[in-house]
Formats: sequence, C-alpha cells, structure tokens
Amino acid sequence: MNKKAEFDETILIRYLEHYLPGKPGDERVIYKTTQQIQDELADMMEMGINDIARHLHELGYEVGLSPDNRPAWILMEH
Repeated sequence: MNKKAEFDETILIRYLEHYLPGKPGDERVIYKTTQQIQDELADMMEMGINDIARHLHELGYEVGLSPDNRPAWILMEH
C-alpha cells in the first residue's frame, strides 16, 4: 500500500472511531450512504466509494434500508 492510500485509510478509520456498527431497529441508528461518508471526508482524503464500502464491510458494518428506503450503512454514535 502506498503512503497516500495509507493516509486515506487512517482518515477513514479515525472517522469510524466515532461510529459503532449499528443494528436495524435500534433507536440510536444513523443511516449514511457511502457517498455521504465520502462527501464528509472529501476535504481530507480522496478515497473512492468502492474502497470506502470495502473497508466498512471488512470492519463489520452492515447495510440496511434507511427511512427513505435507500441502501445505507447502519451506524451508531460511539
């Protein structure tokens, strides 16, 4: 892995330290699409959507349907 990819991964992991993997039905659930996560981090990193999704999946985060019936990651604030 090159230094740029390592830096981007570090930024994503730091971001995810604020969020635990959530479970559908929990009242504290936050739904975020991969695009929303990428947009929130765009000023610090340039990781692609597929790489972000792969990292979330590898770290145990799950996809569910948000209240507006869009696929999104299920998160809970830490």
